[in-house]
Amino acid sequence: MSTEAARVMPMPTGTAAAGEKKRRRKRGEAERAPDGSLVLYFLGTGGENDGQPLVLKEKFPNEGGAMVEALKRDVPYYRVEVWRSRAIVKEGSVEIKKEAVSARA
Repeated sequence: MSTEAARVMPMPTGTAAAGEKKRRRKRGEAERAPDGSLVLYFLGTGGENDGQPLVLKEKFPNEGGAMVEALKRDVPYYRVEVWRSRAIVKEGSVEIKKEAVSARA
């Protein structure tokens, strides 16, 4: 029998760096990618490569929920970024740019 006692090491906390505030999302607020686009999560019909068209079937409010349900059902989940095209006309030429879609649109 060993006479050594078990040591408990404290876990480092995930605190923000000095002067930084952690931004918390409000409940129901849509996720945003770092580039500002709206991000949605879905489970879909069909397998990964079964040749069938993808149908996004069930929407989830966050990635964690989609990951857990995908694990339970043994199916992939899909991360969709939502963008809108916008035409900008300058000096007779047309430039197409993408804009991030707001959660309300």
